[in-house]
Amino acid sequence: MCTRDEQGRPRSVTAAKSALDRLYTNHARYIGELRRSTSLTPGGDGLQQTWKPILFNSYAAAAAGDEVLARTIIDGVKRVAASGRYMNESEMLTMAQAKRFGLCYRNGPSTPCPQHLPRFVGRMYTNLLISMAVLDSSMTDDDRAVIVPWIERGYKTFVAPELAGDPSGIYDFANYGMARLALAAVTDDMGLANLELNARRRDFIKHIESSGYIDENSYRGERAFWYHTAGLDPALSYALIAREWGVDFFKDPTLGPRLRAAVDKTVLGLSDYAAFRSVGNRGDAYTTDPRDRIADVHQFALNLIPIAAREYGVRITPGARYRNLSRLEAYTQTSGFSARCYYSGR
Repeated sequence: MCTRDEQGRPRSVTAAKSALDRLYTNHARYIGELRRSTSLTPGGDGLQQTWKPILFNSYAAAAAGDEVLARTIIDGVKRVAASGRYMNESEMLTMAQAKRFGLCYRNGPSTPCPQHLPRFVGRMYTNLLISMAVLDSSMTDDDRAVIVPWIERGYKTFVAPELAGDPSGIYDFANYGMARLALAAVTDDMGLANLELNARRRDFIKHIESSGYIDENSYRGERAFWYHTAGLDPALSYALIAREWGVDFFKDPTLGPRLRAAVDKTVLGLSDYAAFRSVGNRGDAYTTDPRDRIADVHQFALNLIPIAAREYGVRITPGARYRNLSRLEAYTQTSGFSARCYYSGR
């Protein structure tokens, strides 16, 4: 199960190398596309299509003991790292720099939103960091000497500010907690791991209400339900990873019932969208235009359905939009691993 992606395709040296070549060659184009993003429509499709095959093949190489595939990925990341890409380009922006151009949604969903650039680059570094954690045993000292300083710099520049901030909800990689756990794994730093696990529990309790709604995901106008599932997927995924670090969020007396309630709210949203939306809107990052409505599970939420089934015995039946779009998703983009793979060995 771990050696095939969500579309059933097997691990592939060719696919991994092609993705890494695109990541290396097209860096300026990807950065330019993201600089031109609007609030509602990020320009990150090109970049995010590279990291899915890299992450999937990293897990597949580790599961199969495929050292040829592992070496292909490590060498590809090493090439990107040695070049200093996604760090020194003239159009690159940190989040602080991007916010100087104005905040997203300030003048509605079509407002220019250069903040998508550092956000997507942070996702890229997180995916590569997770890949290197998965392939840690295959890296040589020479690999580490090139890759680790670059990836740590990327982490400090694009990921750490997200961790240090006060997010309005739960989003990518459980608000980048998975990145910090991956860094702890790569650097063998149990203190950092414990700090992260404690911080993420507090973060989840802050944002997942006892009702099961997620502040602010579940209050984002016509896309509130979509964002609810986009946040719940990495939260539940993180809970599985935390279990492997010896911390069971599912059985936590405060957090556990909230996670279950959030799953129940997902069922409600699919059966009675109006009832789900009856709580109204919060914050300023939402749209009230009915044309923007997405009353379905987020297409990136590939782990939500299997986790709800295995942990709670709850069947989530998404709509046609999810079924059509999720077929295009070969691997998770925002949750760091495959729950299907996780459960296959249990």
